[in-house]
Amino acid sequence: MSRAILIRWAKVLVRFGLPVLVLVFFAIQVKNNWSALASHRFEWNPVLLGLAFLGFVLQELSFGLIWKNVLARLGYHLPLGASLRIYLASEFVRYIPGNVWHVLTRILWVGKYGVPRSMAFTSMVVELVTKLATGAFVFALSLLFWSDVHALGSSQGLFFLAFSAVAVLAVLVGLHPRILGGLLNLALRLLRREPVRLALRYRDILLISFFWCLSWLVAGLGFYLLVLALWPATPLVALPICVGIYALGWDIGFISFITPSGLGFREGAIALLFSFSLPVLPAALGYVLALLSRLVSTLAELLCVSVAYLGGLHQVRQIRAEQAQRQGEQRRAEASDKQPALPEQAGALSQTGEATAAREAQAESAGRPPQTVTSDAPVASYEGGGGKGYEG
Repeated sequence: MSRAILIRWAKVLVRFGLPVLVLVFFAIQVKNNWSALASHRFEWNPVLLGLAFLGFVLQELSFGLIWKNVLARLGYHLPLGASLRIYLASEFVRYIPGNVWHVLTRILWVGKYGVPRSMAFTSMVVELVTKLATGAFVFALSLLFWSDVHALGSSQGLFFLAFSAVAVLAVLVGLHPRILGGLLNLALRLLRREPVRLALRYRDILLISFFWCLSWLVAGLGFYLLVLALWPATPLVALPICVGIYALGWDIGFISFITPSGLGFREGAIALLFSFSLPVLPAALGYVLALLSRLVSTLAELLCVSVAYLGGLHQVRQIRAEQAQRQGEQRRAEASDKQPALPEQAGALSQTGEATAAREAQAESAGRPPQTVTSDAPVASYEGGGGKGYEG
């Protein structure tokens, strides 16, 4: 077996084996800590579960709305239905290993609406960078609600405050168009791609980032309701903590290119942060919530993708019909350019030739040199087969 085949199989085992190992590890942790779970009031609240599911659905819809806003600020206005359908369908492709297929899919689909590939790529970069940055920003703010922060005189409390302030400042500075554009073009040069011009103002980027903060708030509220559905005694102070945990967990899952959609990495980050930030709750509850949040968010994605696709079938047929019409017109234009001269043109040319030949014969019999005579008959000028001088 060659080395390339071994490397390929190793990648497959890591991509799909790692999530299985994480699942087994979570199951072992829940089993070892089951006594702690059973000693507390543990129940399933279907109403809160339904509200949590609604929160994840609203988060999925907000993703498409924010991307539509980014495109609009770049000068390309897409219909609302088309924006949601393209975004949601391409987002579900994230579960293919590599975390890049959704980028390619969206760039190809949005091109059908007249958006150049460079602008489509720029919109996705702005969307992803602001999304990841605001996820870290929200997590940094949530550190202020961790239990150790209340002891401001302790070293841990000062560390949390300093880290939160530095993270917030770094996000605000890094989102400036000059810095963001420079980092973007640096990454494109490393990938051997053409640089792009980031035609966005700082206030536009800040407004987009504000929308992302609202989106993370909605998602974090859904995650908090998920915790509350399983553990009714969860304090209200856990709400901002849940918002920050879910935002940073999503960031970690996205930037991990090893497994599809960060499977395993997001869950591990959520469980670890949950045990650190909320020590009053059983540690095993974090593992259960990490897996449950993945399940509920995936079901929300499936619902949104299905509704968006079914709602956009008429629009898809319309786009295909317009494309077919344009292709037909192009083929007819190419065929008309390749057609030979029409019968009227051929007749005019033959009459002109016969008249010229008769005059030359008369000139020769009279002993005069032949003269070039211009006929009154219309002559077709041949330029690539076209008849510009012809008038039917």
